[in-house]
Amino acid sequence: MKHLKKHFKPLFCLLIAVVMLFACAFTGCDHQEEPPVGPSTQQPTDKDPEKEPEKEPEKEPEKEPETPAGFSVAYRSGYTPLKFGEVTNTVTELGEGVHLVANKLKKTNGQDVVVYAIEVDLKQANIVAGTKDNASEDFSFTTTTPYSMAQAWEKETGGHVYMSLNADFFGAQCVNAFVKDGVIVKDGHNDNRNYDYSQDASDVPASAPMLFGVKGTSAQIAPIQQYTGDPTSAAVKEKLVKAKLSYAVQNGKTSIPAEIGSSVSAEKLTLLTKGEGTAQKNGYAVKVDLSKGLSNLNVLEVQEVTSSTKFTAGEGYGYLRSSDRFSDIKKYLSSLKAGDTVNFSVVSPDGTWDGYETILGCRHALVLDDKIADTVTKEYSNGAQSPDVPRSAVGVKPNGNVVIFAVESLWYGGSKTDAVRVDSDTHGMDLPELAEFAYYYGCTQAANFDGGGSTQLIVRGENEETGRVVVRSSDTGSSVLSETRPVMNGILVTSRKEG
Repeated sequence: MKHLKKHFKPLFCLLIAVVMLFACAFTGCDHQEEPPVGPSTQQPTDKDPEKEPEKEPEKEPEKEPETPAGFSVAYRSGYTPLKFGEVTNTVTELGEGVHLVANKLKKTNGQDVVVYAIEVDLKQANIVAGTKDNASEDFSFTTTTPYSMAQAWEKETGGHVYMSLNADFFGAQCVNAFVKDGVIVKDGHNDNRNYDYSQDASDVPASAPMLFGVKGTSAQIAPIQQYTGDPTSAAVKEKLVKAKLSYAVQNGKTSIPAEIGSSVSAEKLTLLTKGEGTAQKNGYAVKVDLSKGLSNLNVLEVQEVTSSTKFTAGEGYGYLRSSDRFSDIKKYLSSLKAGDTVNFSVVSPDGTWDGYETILGCRHALVLDDKIADTVTKEYSNGAQSPDVPRSAVGVKPNGNVVIFAVESLWYGGSKTDAVRVDSDTHGMDLPELAEFAYYYGCTQAANFDGGGSTQLIVRGENEETGRVVVRSSDTGSSVLSETRPVMNGILVTSRKEG
């Protein structure tokens, strides 16, 4: 009995263990075996089990537009603007040597402004004048929109227009001198015989009336001739307003005065480009090819005239004529032969604008000789001191780049813009604010074009099929290309290579 009790407890524990083993076999248990090592017994799937599971591709974060390589905006170092705060910018390349810079700033009165700057490297792109039907010779002062000017230029040349903007001031004709493709459309400033800038009737700025021009790959901003004294004085202003552009033909070191017209002049070499004209006896008539412009008149035929003879210009050709057997003009014409080239070029009273092929009238000086013009606070005409005005302007930097400025403001204008304007639309500038910005951008010379409802900036990148409105006209508030105030002339940034 004692022997059974001694072995009962171990036997009972062994029995319990056997029962539990049988229970696990039939009911399972919570313990899981490690997966076997070796080939998988997993059912086939579209994914390779030996490769890591594929991850969903991560979406790249949207990037800010990158500044085109080789181009950067460097605002004037060491200068703190007084009329606005920090400026940030976004740069878009429109084509080789042409960049659109959207400069965002806040004026000291809290208003947000975007000043668009189109910076042009004249070694890679060109700047020309725009007109209705791209006309220059025998020009009739007819208005059209800046975009129509761009289309007309492209149609005639086969080239590309990157930008179009209004230029000289709105009116029955442009206010200041105007040269397109080497042709003098208007030889000087409107002369109302009133030179007091503070009177509306004078139609002159406090500064010297300014011009912008391009010759080859260089550009400048200057008055029609240099001056001494105070430009606000009536005496200085009168000399500047009365100064005129003219033509000349270079014969070696001698410059021969020239003109375009039907009547022969004894003092000037006269070119007949259309209609009928007379060459007087004992003179010469030289037939020239007009197709390449006034700066490249190819001589087709030289004819001595023994009696008064009428000549008629035709399609693509005209006549140079002389009237006096003893004149320098006759001697020059008699020396020509077929195949020679005669160059008509623009000249100004003191040589400031000699040889320029594009000259557009500005008005107020903004920056002169790397300083904000003293006269910007004195300007009276065209709402110069009015705030919130759309503005157009042009400047030249020390590296030779031309900068064309445009500022939108739908807060200026009538009921049409009231209907489309929203609180987030940017504001305009007064003339001192625009002058300070042109200076801050780095221009050493700058001048004001027409503004107000005339300001409409249109750009068309190299690969864009059509233009797009960047600055809306305050007359319409519309982004439709054709909806703006028609203007007398425009400024176009174009390709150098024509089609």
